[in-house]
Amino acid sequence: MKNKLSVKILKEGDQILNVWPSGADIYIAVRSRNEEVFVYSVTQDQNGQPKLSKAPEITITHGDGEVEAWGTDASGKQIFSLTA
Repeated sequence: MKNKLSVKILKEGDQILNVWPSGADIYIAVRSRNEEVFVYSVTQDQNGQPKLSKAPEITITHGDGEVEAWGTDASGKQIFSLTA
C-alpha cells in the first residue's frame, strides 16, 4: 500500500515556495498573488490522521520590519498580543 497526501490550499495565482518536514510535521510556504507568504502546517492528530492548519502558522507581509504575535484560547478569545 502506498501512502499519499493531497493538500488543497492553493488559490488562483498562488505559488508553492517550499515544502519541508520537521519531525512528524510538514510545513508548506505559499506565496499569494499579492506577494504575501503564508506558512501552513500539516500535523497528525491523536489517531495519526493528517490535520491541516486552516489559518497560516506564519504570515509574511508588507511592513516596516515589525513582528506581531498573538495567541488565543480554546474559545477563540485573544489571551496575549505582542508587537516588536
